[in-house]
Amino acid sequence: MIIFLAVICFILILILSLILHDIKRITKDLAYINKNDSNGEVTTGTSLPIIKKLAQACNFNLKETHQLKETQAIQNRQFNQMLTNLTHDIKTPLTVSIGYVQLLTQQSSGKNQRDLIRVQDNLDSVNYYLHYLMDFNLIREKSKNLNVTQFNLSDTLQKELFNYYDQLTAKQIKAQIQLDQKIIVNSDEMMFKRIFQNLIGNILKYASNDMAVTLKNENSIVQISFENQTDENIQDSNQLLNRFYTADNSRTNHSVGLGLSIVQSLVTTLGGRINLETNHNKFKVNLIFKHLQAKTSMTD
Repeated sequence: MIIFLAVICFILILILSLILHDIKRITKDLAYINKNDSNGEVTTGTSLPIIKKLAQACNFNLKETHQLKETQAIQNRQFNQMLTNLTHDIKTPLTVSIGYVQLLTQQSSGKNQRDLIRVQDNLDSVNYYLHYLMDFNLIREKSKNLNVTQFNLSDTLQKELFNYYDQLTAKQIKAQIQLDQKIIVNSDEMMFKRIFQNLIGNILKYASNDMAVTLKNENSIVQISFENQTDENIQDSNQLLNRFYTADNSRTNHSVGLGLSIVQSLVTTLGGRINLETNHNKFKVNLIFKHLQAKTSMTD
């Protein structure tokens, strides 16, 4: 009788040992699959029904989760493509409308001209937010696949500043520009163009008179700064990177934070960092990039 009980105990201990071993094995498989986002399945080393059912249940859930991820990825791609198509479809007629309104405004006077100016302001607002919608979509796409090429960052910034020359002149904004020449970088030029366009656009909206732009390359660290004065006294610079922040509560259009939040996302995507300096009505944006492999001259 004692021998029989000893055998039973031995068998139970052996079964329990096998169960614990397989549970550890399944746990290890699950940890690996989750960490590496693998399509694999958990395995067992025994034919115990309870363990087999556990493994089957785990594999069923893993398969369902994988299918859900695939479906979500397809839907995300479709959504991004739809957003891209939609913004471009809106941009074309909007650009034409803005052009016609500008022409009619120049040819009108009195009340008609004032009404057209109001229409112009509203179209500009739509265009403003449409650009930021396009930038959000650009960030979503570029965060996964940057188009890295070698280009002259100095020339890129200089061209963007030149493109805004007429608008800056019309606003009577005097620009002090100091750019180190031939700063060659390996990065995504389109992203840098959007950063510069957003920052110059911010200056056009909020600068009161002068602006300063500098570009330096010191010890392979690229530093870019945009500085201007505003009519408003800036209280909290940290809030300016909040996309919902508006410097003046009475201003319902063109949130300050929206533009700078976009710039911050673009800069971060490129591996850089942004910091703001404010002193009463003086405002400065500093961009710092340490990993652009900057050189002093372009290879012929």
